[in-house]
Amino acid sequence: MGWINYVLIAVIALGVVGGIVGIVKHARGKGDCCGGGGSVIDTGEKKTLEGPAQGKYVLHVEGMHCENCKRAVERRLDRFEGVVSEVDLKNKTATVTYDRPVDPEQLRLAVAMLDYQVTGVEAQEV
Repeated sequence: MGWINYVLIAVIALGVVGGIVGIVKHARGKGDCCGGGGSVIDTGEKKTLEGPAQGKYVLHVEGMHCENCKRAVERRLDRFEGVVSEVDLKNKTATVTYDRPVDPEQLRLAVAMLDYQVTGVEAQEV
């Protein structure tokens, strides 16, 4: 084997080690981002309630790091009929406003299915 082969093997080994370190950091929650990338296209259209707001829930969510995390949580919560959501990354919250009864446990489970941890849910009046 020539020296070029040794250099190629070293470069490949460094790439593999770097990838493993990144995966471990992400799994431990120490990465800067969820790794979701920028693949989500934001149309700028925000869901609105059909009727007057009846109440709000504030979900305290751990594990969101970037705009992609924010959009993923909002999209998941907005799937519920009569619900609109707004995520605040700085405060680690998702505020859900509703115009018809919605089970807060279902909201919590929906966010948990995205691999974020809901540490609490508060009911608020509008």
